[in-house]
Amino acid sequence: MPTTVWLVSHAANAALRSGIFPHARASGGDAGQALDARAIEALDAWRARWHVRLADGDGGAAPRVLTSPAAIARASAQAAGFHDAAQSDALADAAYGAWQGKRLMDLARDAPEALAAWTRDPGFRPPGGGESFDDVRLRVSAWLDAHAHSERRVVAFTHATVIRAAILHALGAPSACFRSVDIAPLAVTALRRAPHGWIWGAAAD
Repeated sequence: MPTTVWLVSHAANAALRSGIFPHARASGGDAGQALDARAIEALDAWRARWHVRLADGDGGAAPRVLTSPAAIARASAQAAGFHDAAQSDALADAAYGAWQGKRLMDLARDAPEALAAWTRDPGFRPPGGGESFDDVRLRVSAWLDAHAHSERRVVAFTHATVIRAAILHALGAPSACFRSVDIAPLAVTALRRAPHGWIWGAAAD
């Protein structure tokens, strides 16, 4: 069986809907508190459509399930029916440095030039130790290629930035395309390993 990696974008909670930059490296705590009523409702619907397919849809061995260390990713995996997921630092969201905890609209007012650079330059790092998209792509590419010959399915609950990086790596596309890939909350992306490399396939319901 070819290696298949299913990447699931975590649910949207109030902080994400408000445009707040997360504390990407924070872990621990009560994952359940990361979800609000809207997120739980969305995850219930997602679970009805996807859980059986990803958990045992091919009749083979159970997949390896991973999550980002972030509470919202761990909570999304649990609410989706994957209770034994292991955390992986490689799946963490980008580190936002001094921007973490701040609202996008406030940065647009207080630091418009820096925010504009972040939206168009994959090499731009937010101040205070933030990661660029290129930084994220480097670690995500290494993680993905480490699973290339595992001959096992992987289901990973992670972040839109991580999924963008994985898709561009699979396509061999330049990082400058990173803002042209739109990943919605709870979107599912399938990457399958072929002899010539990774294949990005649409994940149909």
